Amino acid sequence: MKLNKLLFATFAMIAMVGCGKTPEPTPEPNPDNGQTGDAVYTIAVDKDTIEADGIDHVTFSILDENNNDILVNEDGSDSDFLSKTYFVIKESDKRLDRKTKTYSSIRNGEVTFYATIKGVRTQNTVTVKVQNRAKYEKYVQKVCVYQLTATWCGYCPQMTEGLGKLRNGVNGENVIIMAAHAQDDYALPWTKQYDLGTYVCVNFGGGGFPYAVYDMKFGGGQRSESELNSTIEKHLLAYGATCGVKISKATIDAQGNAEITASVKADKAGKFELGYAILADNQPSKGGTESIYNDVVAAVSDNYVQMQEGVSLAADEEYTTTFKVKVEPFRGVSFSANNYKVVVFAHSDAHGGLVDNANACAFGKTADYELNK
Repeated sequence: MKLNKLLFATFAMIAMVGCGKTPEPTPEPNPDNGQTGDAVYTIAVDKDTIEADGIDHVTFSILDENNNDILVNEDGSDSDFLSKTYFVIKESDKRLDRKTKTYSSIRNGEVTFYATIKGVRTQNTVTVKVQNRAKYEKYVQKVCVYQLTATWCGYCPQMTEGLGKLRNGVNGENVIIMAAHAQDDYALPWTKQYDLGTYVCVNFGGGGFPYAVYDMKFGGGQRSESELNSTIEKHLLAYGATCGVKISKATIDAQGNAEITASVKADKAGKFELGYAILADNQPSKGGTESIYNDVVAAVSDNYVQMQEGVSLAADEEYTTTFKVKVEPFRGVSFSANNYKVVVFAHSDAHGGLVDNANACAFGKTADYELNK
C-alpha cells in the first residue's frame, strides 16, 4: 500500500475541509408513527422457525380483511403496497430495510415483528425462532470498528454518538470500537507521511472525517445508528469468524508498562496472527468538538493494519503469545491506569491477512473465548 506525494497533498486538503462539506446524516426513522385503532391488516409468516445461518429466512405477508396478501399482485409480482410497508422488530423498534419482506439472522433467539402499512400498525404480531448458530460459526464474532476521527472535526461527534448507540444496542456485543485520531494531539505517528488515523483513512477510500473501517476490510462514512446497524448486520452476514480470541492476562502499572497474554484458537485450519491495541478513555477535550474522548488508540502492535507473518494452526489448535508494551501518556495528560483497556485481534489468511476476530477487556480483567450456542 504505497502512497505517492500527490495523494498525500490531496488528502491533506480534503482532511482540512472535507469535514465541513460532509452532508448531514439521514434522520433516525420512526417505524410506528401511525394509528392502530382502525387497522384492518394482520401480519403473517410462511414459517415460524429458521436456521441461524444468515441464509434461511421467513417471508412476510400482510393480510387484509378477506385474507388476501396485499403485498402480492395477481401475477405474483410485488404490489405497490410493499413500498409503503415496513416490518419492525418489536424488541428493538428497528425496522427492516424498505421494500424488504424477508428476514434472516445469525443469532439464536426469538424475534417478534409487527408491520406498519401507510403508517397504520397491524393488529397482531408474529414471532420467529432462530436456532442452531453454533452449527455455522463456533466463535462469536467481534467486529473491530476503526473509527477515524479528530478533535477538530465538526461532524465527528455525530459518528461518535451513532457508534455509542450501536454499542448499547442489539449489535453491541459484536462491536469493538477503536478511535484512531488524525492530525491532532491524540494522533499516533505511523509512517513518515502519515499519522495512524490519516493512513488508515487514505488506504480505505476515506475522503475526509469522520470515517470508519470495519475489520480492515472496507470503509464507510455512515454516522447514524440505523446506518451503522445495517452496516454491521451485513458485515456479520458476509464474513464468518474462523477462530476465537482469548485474553488471559492484561496488566499495566502506574508508569504505563503493560503486559498482555493472549491466545488464538482455530476453528478451521489456517494461518493466524495476534496483535493488540491499547485504548484510552476519559481524555479531556483540549478545545475539541467533544467534551471527552473515549476509545482513543494509545498504542498498537506493528501489525495493526495487516498480518505480517502468522503461524499455521490446525483445526482446534491454540497459539499463545505475550506482548510487553510501554504506553506513553498523551501530551499534557497525566497517566491513569484506570482509564486504559486492551483489544486483541487475530488476523487470518482466510480473510486475506485482515481481521478475523477480536476480544477486549479492561486492564486487570480477562476475556475468555466466547462460543455461539
